Amino acid sequence: MLASFVLRKTTTAIGLALVATMVAVAVADARPARVSGDRIMDANKHEMKVRGVTWGGTRFVPNEAGVELRAPDVSTAPSAFKRIAMLGANVVRVDVSSAANDDVHRVALQKLQRYAHARGLILLLANVPLTTQDQSPWLSTLAGWFPRKDNVWYLPAVDPNCGTFSASTACGDTEAWIWTQTLSIKALRRAGVRTPIVVNLPDGSRSVALNWTTVLDDTNLVYGVHPSSDGQFRFKQSNANALTTSLEAATKVVPVLFDDVARVQTTTTVDTMVSATTARLKRTTRTTTDSLRWSQGLLDWVTGWTVIDGGDGAIVSGWDTPTRDSMSKGRKKLTTWGRAAASGYFAIGFRAQSGRNPGSDFPGGFKVGDSGPGVRALQEDLARLTYLAPRFVTGSYDDATWQAVVGFQGYSRLERNGVASALTVASLMRAERPQARHVEGVAHVEIDLNRQVMMLVHGSGVVTRLIHISSGITGNTPAGSFTVTRKERMSWSKPFKAWLPYASYFFEGFAMHEFPDVPEYAASHGCVRIAADDAAAVYAFTEMGMPVILYHSS
Repeated sequence: MLASFVLRKTTTAIGLALVATMVAVAVADARPARVSGDRIMDANKHEMKVRGVTWGGTRFVPNEAGVELRAPDVSTAPSAFKRIAMLGANVVRVDVSSAANDDVHRVALQKLQRYAHARGLILLLANVPLTTQDQSPWLSTLAGWFPRKDNVWYLPAVDPNCGTFSASTACGDTEAWIWTQTLSIKALRRAGVRTPIVVNLPDGSRSVALNWTTVLDDTNLVYGVHPSSDGQFRFKQSNANALTTSLEAATKVVPVLFDDVARVQTTTTVDTMVSATTARLKRTTRTTTDSLRWSQGLLDWVTGWTVIDGGDGAIVSGWDTPTRDSMSKGRKKLTTWGRAAASGYFAIGFRAQSGRNPGSDFPGGFKVGDSGPGVRALQEDLARLTYLAPRFVTGSYDDATWQAVVGFQGYSRLERNGVASALTVASLMRAERPQARHVEGVAHVEIDLNRQVMMLVHGSGVVTRLIHISSGITGNTPAGSFTVTRKERMSWSKPFKAWLPYASYFFEGFAMHEFPDVPEYAASHGCVRIAADDAAAVYAFTEMGMPVILYHSS
């Protein structure tokens, strides 16, 4: 599995200096790369994660079999590649086919290689087979156009034996897949290709039931997977769990990336009967539901899988495409899908590796004082998972947000510092609602002294709020099962000569109460400190005789 990313605090740079920094890091990604075990390594032996975007559409692939390609227009590529690089991407995937085997298309592709190199990008040439015939001759020719170009990678077949033009009975046949991919890989290596080759899996890139260490006789391979929504409107936790389980074994031994993640549309057919004077007529209508719930949910999962679980990245569709899955809108704007991908996968993935803002408007991490749509999205996730009261979803990273982030970090066993780093944001994007340790059948309060969090638990056992706390600095806050014995809106502490607002006592002089300083560590004299933003809510939740359970989690 991947070693944890070492994330450091950085000051966000702006302007030209920020763009220059982004390009410098991207160029490092574009140096000769090689697979080492389960990782992709660049020439400096630094781990590389694929952050790719598709571009080019049908410039090098016909819409229909047998249709001759027109001369490709690549005049927009320089500006497109510049914007793609500024997202934090390091790979551009361009679909190609044997129909592009002529001088006009060769020259255009060679221009793309130079444009990509100028922006520190890897050019991934993804072959779309137009027939079921062996692709080796065409791949050999293609590789010959880019001798020793270390920023050019190859993908022998986008959907092996399952594509629009090449679908056959061998679509899900692993043996047929091994045979065709072996021929293609050997052809590319004989042509002098020394960069990683991306091999998409059988059965529409869904099948991961392979002997990963011996299936293909080449160690410089990256394996591509591509799950389908299968008509689902929402990416559910069950989908996430299934993907995690299916890819767990693979990511321990080989590099695996998602090729590709696209905005999907679900089309529903509705049949209605229309009465006529002499007959009943059948009318069919098709309704298309355009929703980001599946696609964004999947991309959020991929972000966590890449940053946390050892995944090797993803390629996102697409840039400047005529379809609804385009990330770009005109020369300067992003679509809703583009903003989702830019603020999530690309910004967080880039920041996780470099510690820096990629140079776009999406920093990939936040701290106190920040504001904007990214902060609001962070707050919405915190509120959805009970770490933040909904009234504090304001778009400004204030003390309430800091407390919520520390609470999430504590519960998730991350470093508690209140900074929404790339690792914290990626973890939050894939997190589930906190679970109570005790399901008593009655409403109660749980306090985990190790994680420094308090959970307000409904009688059904559902956690309604999780709140960051600070307990005794000497470890003197008692563990055990207690009940609320006294409540005082404003309680006077005789030993410490201080007012304790919203105090709920549960054992002798120990209480849960508001305090102006609730740091990310145990700091009290023994009571349970609660920040002012949450103290009134805790006080309103507790009742006389309510169970209060304190424990040390493992």
